[in-house]
Amino acid sequence: MQFAKIIITRPQTQNIKLQKRLSEIFLEHQIDVPVISLPLIEIVPVNHEGLAESVYRALLQAKWVSFVSPNAFLMSDRLLKKHGLKWPSHLHVAVVGGGSEKSIIDAGISFQQIVKPTDLSAWDSEGLWQALQHTQADWKDCRMVMIHGVGGRNFLAENLTDAGAQIEEFSVYQRQALSLDDPAWKLIDPTQPSLWVFNSSQAGDFLATRLPELGIDAHFLSHDKAIVSHPRIYAKIQQIGLGFVQMIEPGDDELIKTLLHICKTAL
Repeated sequence: MQFAKIIITRPQTQNIKLQKRLSEIFLEHQIDVPVISLPLIEIVPVNHEGLAESVYRALLQAKWVSFVSPNAFLMSDRLLKKHGLKWPSHLHVAVVGGGSEKSIIDAGISFQQIVKPTDLSAWDSEGLWQALQHTQADWKDCRMVMIHGVGGRNFLAENLTDAGAQIEEFSVYQRQALSLDDPAWKLIDPTQPSLWVFNSSQAGDFLATRLPELGIDAHFLSHDKAIVSHPRIYAKIQQIGLGFVQMIEPGDDELIKTLLHICKTAL
């Protein structure tokens, strides 16, 4: 099946990077399929007074810091820099997947180690908890700072607490649906089949909410295809009515390989 365009739905900062990389690779492989940025989730910083100082004090006393997503690192990094604060170099870092790890490496921040699930299929909180148990046997009285957005799952915090760790959690950003007046919505063409890329079930929720608000009948999604990277996302995207949903291993390398295969097969 041929697709008129590929729609990527990450927050804007990540979308820009992915769009640039895909465009370069498609040019190299002579694939003429436009990659459209529709950042269904907008990342908005939390601006509580004294937040930066509170995070920094906690980091100084902790052994570990965990980032639930690339945005968790990027927004906390921006927060500390805004207040002239630097990451303590003694910290060990826990991340759910390769995207967060790459954000840290790209920022040039030096930590003692970065731990993530070794199995791509386990790039989630459950997989990270398994990796942490292999890294450190005793968590009693170990201090960890957990940085995330407002809301979300608390699986890792609960298991670390049960293991005796001392947890401090900070929400440094919140997720909002893309504004209705954003020009990116005009790039949706219900008359032509599209290939969607989802990395978040919440992005699916926001799409399902926004389409009727924009006066767009969501039935057109039944003719479209989606690529997702986790069972929870798979279930959500099926629920909102995408015609065909394909689940792949997490990570941009796997995504690019899949997109190349789909585009070349359709030629």
